[in-house]
Amino acid sequence: MSDTKFENMGTRVGEQAGRAADKAKDNLTGAANAAGNAASNVAGQVKEKFNEVTSNASNMAQQAAGRVRDTAQEWAHTAQDQAGRVANQARDLANEAAERAGDLSRDLTNLIQKNPIPAVMIALGVGFLAAVALRRSSST
Repeated sequence: MSDTKFENMGTRVGEQAGRAADKAKDNLTGAANAAGNAASNVAGQVKEKFNEVTSNASNMAQQAAGRVRDTAQEWAHTAQDQAGRVANQARDLANEAAERAGDLSRDLTNLIQKNPIPAVMIALGVGFLAAVALRRSSST
């Protein structure tokens, strides 16, 4: 074989190798672009999911805060109602005690008016006993 044939053959092999390299480069560029697009899509989906999860967490936190606020208000109303009932009961008991004290005072006044001498004698006896008790406590 002649040198020209080898040169031609070498040229053809070189050209084919160049085309194969160009084709490989194009294929790799296409694969890289596809990988870049896929990565961009995945990143977009991740970002979307992150935003969705963040939004859901925020909504859940707001709902929980609302429930806590509602429960606290319910408890406050219940406590206020109970305090009102206790105040009413205390007022009723105080009124009843005042009424009984007034009844006792009237009964005692009537008893003294009906029996003035025994009432004076009892008062003198109570006064005497009080004086004796005071004198003993001051001497010790």
